Amino acid sequence: MDKIYGHEYMKVGCNCAQATLVSLAEEAGLTTAEAMKMACPFGGGCRAGEICGAAVGALLALGQVFGNTDWEDKPTREKADALAIQFNQWFKATHGAMTCRDLTGVDTSTPDGKKYFHDHPEIKEKVCFKAVDSSIEKMKEIIAANK
Repeated sequence: MDKIYGHEYMKVGCNCAQATLVSLAEEAGLTTAEAMKMACPFGGGCRAGEICGAAVGALLALGQVFGNTDWEDKPTREKADALAIQFNQWFKATHGAMTCRDLTGVDTSTPDGKKYFHDHPEIKEKVCFKAVDSSIEKMKEIIAANK
């Protein structure tokens, strides 16, 4: 892939979660291929209209950077949890909701909703592109401030 960033990845075929995590791959210590593969099932609100894929992509990066690798390491997990809560509160305050269907007004988990979303690219441009780009920037801030 050419060097592109944020919602530009969506323009070439990535879903929102992939666009976000790929753009954060360097900060998270992931390759582009790892980020693409890891985030694949999370676009479109985890393919169910649920939590926004842009938020999931950012949270995956957060987990990669700050997550615990030992189940007994509660302090590390608690730090990651606190940062996730911080991000989630920011996301809700910035975008008004955390779920894909609430953000877009479309339930993309249904065939009719998926068709409607496809037939109305302005939704992706107005909602999804902003969620992706802002999530990337916010997660970069969180990572830099807490590393």
